[in-house]
Amino acid sequence: MSRLRALWQASVNATKRAVVWNSEDLFPPSERFIFNFNSKDEVKKWHLYSDSEYGGNASS
Repeated sequence: MSRLRALWQASVNATKRAVVWNSEDLFPPSERFIFNFNSKDEVKKWHLYSDSEYGGNASS
C-alpha cells in the first residue's frame, strides 16, 4: 500500500508543479546579477576571452 501512496503523492506533486504559475516565468526581473565585481581581487579571478580564440569572429 505504501508504494501506491508514494506513487499517488508523486503524481499529486507533479500536477501541482505543472498547474502553479510562477510569476517570474511570466514577468522575469529586468536585471539579475550573476556576479558583482566589487574589488580588483574579484576581477582577477576571471579570464577574458572570446570565441576568436577558438576560431570564431567575435572579439573582446
